[in-house]
Amino acid sequence: MTPDLAGCYAIYKDFFGMPNIRLPQLPWHSPRELELPLPDDWQVEVCHMAGFDRPALKPEEIRASISNPIGLPPIRELARGRREVVILFDDLTRVTRVAKLLPFVLQELAEAGISDEQVRLVAALGCHGAMNRLDLAKKLGQSILTRFPVYNHNPFDNCVYVGTTRMGTKLFINQEVMSCDLKIGIGSIVPHPVTGFGGGGKMILPGVSSIETTEAFHRLEARVREEYPDSSVIGMGKFDHNPLRREVGEAAKLASLDMKIDCLLNEWGEPTSIFARALESAYAAGVQRAKEHYLTPQMEIGM
Repeated sequence: MTPDLAGCYAIYKDFFGMPNIRLPQLPWHSPRELELPLPDDWQVEVCHMAGFDRPALKPEEIRASISNPIGLPPIRELARGRREVVILFDDLTRVTRVAKLLPFVLQELAEAGISDEQVRLVAALGCHGAMNRLDLAKKLGQSILTRFPVYNHNPFDNCVYVGTTRMGTKLFINQEVMSCDLKIGIGSIVPHPVTGFGGGGKMILPGVSSIETTEAFHRLEARVREEYPDSSVIGMGKFDHNPLRREVGEAAKLASLDMKIDCLLNEWGEPTSIFARALESAYAAGVQRAKEHYLTPQMEIGM
């Protein structure tokens, strides 16, 4: 359920004549508006990101984006002759509406002759807590849980070595994921305080990486922050020269992530654009659009 944005962000007077503002909250948990009282003498102006109210894609638009990837054969061709398929997805800390995209991916796989028994889904949790059945139903849809095996990634067990990055990070990746010869990720591109933007190869690192690999990645982050104390290459929205972003991209290549489907999202997490391409080209194109989509004007404020 998605509340009507028209009711949010407007300043209104309550029963006692006090100013209030309604804000959206809890997109996965009975989404509703949060009402905040404001002091009488405050002048409040809401600073929206550019794409906050862009309309959600219609099902036929989602289908078209997924069935016609750029720089790659469509999934129905990519999957032909493959033995095992894994679909990676993000958890409830991200608002990607995977359930809206997943049916079109599964349809493409079916057209390639892939049976349900050849498909599994893995929640790319990184080191976050495991999702329960209710969480998974919200993310994927209840029918998916009865059709396919769905697993939580466990960073403490069942990870195998796949290689070492140029910056020295040893990659240990979920063995169930690595046993599959077609790997597809579904996620979203949003600003991130370390890699500049989320999405892309983060589905692999830290998404399905071992605890040792994830710790090594965060030690690398600390090293980069020491080398660049002015935060010139690392931080929210800093993408082009970010060594950690390059590390994530290299990890995804070593783990052979075949395709990434990334969304740009409006205020309620509805997909407004979809980038379905080979990993690096999809991510780079998505980030360039994201820089405009999530841009929020900086206003002179007293607080």
